[in-house]
Amino acid sequence: MESVTRSIEVALERLGSRIVYRYVEEHGDPEWGASVEDLGLDPSLVKALKGYGIERLFKFQVEALNSIRSGRDTLIVAGTGTGKTEAFLVPVIDSILRSKRGLGPHAILVYPTKALARDQVSRMKLLAQPGLGVRVSILDGDTPPDERRRIYNNPPDILVTNPDMIHFGLALSRDFRSLVSRARFIVLDEVHVYNGVFGSHVRWVLSRLSRYTGDDVVMVGSGATIGNPEVFGEKLFNRSVNVVLGPRRRRGVAVHYMVECGRASRWTVASTIVALLAKGGLKVLAFTDSQQMAELLARITAKSYGVRVGVHRAGLKAEYRREVEEAFKEGVLRALVATSTLELGIDIGDLDAVVLTNLPKSYSSYIQRAGRAGRRGRVGLIYTILGDDAIEAYYTLRPREYFEQDMPPSYLEPYNVEVAKTHIAAMLMERGVLRVESIEEGLLRAIEELRDQGIITISNGLVRGVPERVRGFLESRGGIRSTGYQVRIFEESEEIGFRELPEALLDLHPGAVYYHAGVPYISLKLDLESGMAVVRRVREVSYYTRPLYTVDVEEFKPLDSTTFNNLKLLYGDVRVTLKVEGYIVRDETSGALIAEVPLEKPLKWSYWTKGFMGRYPDAGFHDVVSAISSYHALEHVIISASKPVAGVADTDLGGVSYPSGHIVIYDSSPGGNGASRLVLERFEKVVEVAEVIVSSCSCADGCPRCVYSPYCGNNNRFLSRRGALRLIDIMRRRGVEPLEPGRPQGQPVA
Repeated sequence: MESVTRSIEVALERLGSRIVYRYVEEHGDPEWGASVEDLGLDPSLVKALKGYGIERLFKFQVEALNSIRSGRDTLIVAGTGTGKTEAFLVPVIDSILRSKRGLGPHAILVYPTKALARDQVSRMKLLAQPGLGVRVSILDGDTPPDERRRIYNNPPDILVTNPDMIHFGLALSRDFRSLVSRARFIVLDEVHVYNGVFGSHVRWVLSRLSRYTGDDVVMVGSGATIGNPEVFGEKLFNRSVNVVLGPRRRRGVAVHYMVECGRASRWTVASTIVALLAKGGLKVLAFTDSQQMAELLARITAKSYGVRVGVHRAGLKAEYRREVEEAFKEGVLRALVATSTLELGIDIGDLDAVVLTNLPKSYSSYIQRAGRAGRRGRVGLIYTILGDDAIEAYYTLRPREYFEQDMPPSYLEPYNVEVAKTHIAAMLMERGVLRVESIEEGLLRAIEELRDQGIITISNGLVRGVPERVRGFLESRGGIRSTGYQVRIFEESEEIGFRELPEALLDLHPGAVYYHAGVPYISLKLDLESGMAVVRRVREVSYYTRPLYTVDVEEFKPLDSTTFNNLKLLYGDVRVTLKVEGYIVRDETSGALIAEVPLEKPLKWSYWTKGFMGRYPDAGFHDVVSAISSYHALEHVIISASKPVAGVADTDLGGVSYPSGHIVIYDSSPGGNGASRLVLERFEKVVEVAEVIVSSCSCADGCPRCVYSPYCGNNNRFLSRRGALRLIDIMRRRGVEPLEPGRPQGQPVA
């Protein structure tokens, strides 16, 4: 490994890049607890544990055992590879062995995805120990009909499934509802994944499920990186939880490198590191936060260094992803580029190194991704590339702070209207009728919208689905990974994938370069009404595209308010309209601007979400350009500063500013994802970090290291770092009467 790391250092020097920080992480075993013989476990379980090589449990595992065994809803939070699985599996198996068998499933074990569920079950060696006799079955969309019928007729002790299967199973199958009603435990592993919109969906899936299991079912969660476990657990389970904390860090040794790009582009540096690791005989997994950037990095590495690189991301067919996983696991592929799809613990074999093309959306995401390298007793290498980004520049100067920070909070929006509409339709499929009086107040708007769409009727206090329409609506929403707005992608008559809205509008407008499974396509047509995009495969392309767009706030309905010094901030429902008017073309390797291209016919899409708005101080700007440049820069830096403070991704938030001093920060997901609420709750700290960013930069009046954003709709025009700093200074003054927000005025800038 030393020769490989040295070759990377030499290559970086040649590129004008450098390693700015090296951090060695080393942790031993967690604190030991009692012997398995002293825990009052069923004798056959004690024997199985010893056969598995476990003579004692860790202290946190014993705490989890006692909590679950006493019937308390429990959330286990511990680092990668510390034994979380055994912490919930031991009490569940013990309960099964002590119960009357044949009345299963005794426990429902839920994983975020089908692939992860099947992978984890195959790795639960404890269940394979002789003498236990605990029967486990997997029920998901890939389960054959004969196997499904066998499960319904002869239920297992443990049923392994995923949230999507529960969602559709409850809505569409009486057999499924009967099966799950017998469960005494509902266990959610990898619970930290249920952030944002996905978490909102899972909250309602659990609420619907508990109607059949009864309130005495014990809910258990297990996750590695949750900064606010009590609050998040209560939101997700809709119950208070007992939190059991294990060690927050992984076992073993890892060496973390922070790499500053210098004069080289991010993708040149990333491809160089990936290629040298792979050529050095190491298995390397690279992460990006963008589907299209994952495709781009794989392409550049293959073209520049002749290294075969796989791609693993959402939007690719499941069979293709499985082939890539297997090839990487077997070592046929030495390098793989992924988005968050491989952030979870899917078994891809021994992994030597992880390359992060940018700081991930949150520190918890960093811990998850970095934790993939060096497991099974091997030293792991983690390279993180820091480029011209405000937060990356912040940590380039303060790298130690990055590794010393607290775990960020997890978040979700319980009353996302779009999510609620999906689950109201599902509940009507289950029950046939709902009473208006039994529906939570936060869902009433969803009921009204469904009625206006002709999906349901309301009469005499009863809600009923319109036959065929309610089922059609539910099926049109797809799964529970998004709010249900998707664009299907076609090459001629073949459907090759999908993209969610509003991202589809930004990635698939006419003229956009769209990568799919390593193959470049040009988007020819995007029809938002039919939800279809038509693309054409191209042989070679040496550039990539970025949209030029505007955002406007059509309506704002306040739900809450708070005051920060002399700034009044309103939180509420926001209706935003996104309009793509053109796109820019940049060189694939250098990132240099080639052209700006207007669209013949602009495309726009409107949706409701959650967000907060304030009318920021009047700093006496002498003209409109100075004003909007200052407010626009402040909007950018507030979103950037939210990343380390609240642990939210900049892609989870959108922003728009107005010459009148209004700035709106909103959840980018239709209906809301909880990110803007969390930012508002931590607004004072966000402003502190924003001030550091704009005050410590040495540029003339705005650059990528302070106020530029890669997601800016107008290609980072009208930005003033000095103006933003001036606004922050005025915001910090006390004793000044806050301005009433009122309605934004003037031409918006996003």
